[in-house]
Order: sequence, then C-alpha cells, then structure tokens
Amino acid sequence: MALHLPRRRTVLKVLHWVSFFLILYFFLVEPEENKADPGGALSTHAGVGLMLALVTLVWFVQFLRQGLASRPGPKLPGPARRIFVPLHKALQYGVVVMVASGALAGFLAPFAIRAFGAVQINLGIGSKTLHELAQDLHEILFDALIIVIVAHTLFHLWRHYWLRDNALRIITPKALHKYL
Repeated sequence: MALHLPRRRTVLKVLHWVSFFLILYFFLVEPEENKADPGGALSTHAGVGLMLALVTLVWFVQFLRQGLASRPGPKLPGPARRIFVPLHKALQYGVVVMVASGALAGFLAPFAIRAFGAVQINLGIGSKTLHELAQDLHEILFDALIIVIVAHTLFHLWRHYWLRDNALRIITPKALHKYL
C-alpha cells in the first residue's frame, strides 16, 4: 500500500491560511493591552507564537529545498513582474526573522514564560534591559512584516481583479472559487 502525501500546492494553501490567521491574531491582540490577565495574555501570545514558529519552520524548509512555488503570470506587466519575486521572498524571510525576534524576546525575559500556560519556553533568568530591547525590535519587525503583507495582499487583489488572471484562485480553497 503506497503512502500518498498531499500535493505541494495543497500543503502551501494550508500553511498560507494557518499563517494568515495566526498573524492576524497577533495584529488584533496585544498582550500589554490585556489589563485583566496580562500573564495569561502573554502565555497565549507565546503559545500562538510557538504554533507560528512550527508553521514557519515547515514552510521555510520547503522554500529552501524547492524555492518559491509561484511564478509571475503571463499577464503581469514588466514592473509587476520585477517585484513579484522580491515581494514573495521578503515575505518568506520576513516571517522567519519576525518569529526569531519574538523567540529572542521570550528567551531574554527575566521571568518564566509558559506557552498556553503549559510549555515553559525560557529559563526566566534574562536581563530586563535586553528583553525590552529585543521586544522593541520584535515589534518593529512585526510592523514591517505587516506592511509587506498588506503590499502582498494588494498586489494579488490587483492581479485578480484588474488583470483578471485569477491570482486568488491559486491560494484559495476550491470550495471558495465560485465566489471569486
């Protein structure tokens, strides 16, 4: 009996949408803003960060082994064709750098952090100054990543609706194609 693995495109769709919703969580929920339970908010933030780290690891290893899965479509004009690869590579590397900066901020914390209240992710013996510096760096990198994500989204919406090249069908689950 042969083992049938999912096709690369199917795996990438899953990684894409899981990453999207995890990053959306980080955009919408800020641990410092939760006055009722800041420790619980940080614990959840660390847990979701750990999930994003695992998704990012799988996606980045696949990217390093096989390169970008997509290519510029034939309808793309010259300037859009030239930014296609750099934009997608900026996303691939940007997510990795942002996740790594979050891990660094967590490791440098002078207090113990438990992902989802269960998995301890650091020793809690870091420096407050280094932790704050790493946290500031992480927030700057996250903001930069959001800008790249917005540019990526606008690029593909432009492709789909202006050039009419069905760019959104490539990454959208088949069940949603009838709405595009």
